[in-house]
Amino acid sequence: MDQKALLKTLAFALLLATFIHPCLVHPRNLETAPSPAPESGVQIGHHDPKPSKGRNDGKTMRGSFPAKCHSKCNQCRPCMPVEVSVRAMALENNEYYPQVWKCMCRDNLFSP
Repeated sequence: MDQKALLKTLAFALLLATFIHPCLVHPRNLETAPSPAPESGVQIGHHDPKPSKGRNDGKTMRGSFPAKCHSKCNQCRPCMPVEVSVRAMALENNEYYPQVWKCMCRDNLFSP
């Protein structure tokens, strides 16, 4: 009788562990995990030197789409959308900086 009770307890524990484990690694639970630090060589607070090609470049993107920069750079050409890190004084010690789309022409940034 002791072996039956032990076997039932073991089976119940194994079944319980099987149901609990997937819940711990569910993406919903990972949303609160901190994002990774930026790659070395990436300067936070500076614009990306490679302008985006726009919505139809064939790649899927997360987040927002590039800004439409048609006539947003005070007649400067070429006016290209770039993703820029926003570094606020209150977030100086934080590793996360929001990203926004801006329009860039030469070394000048413009709001879309």
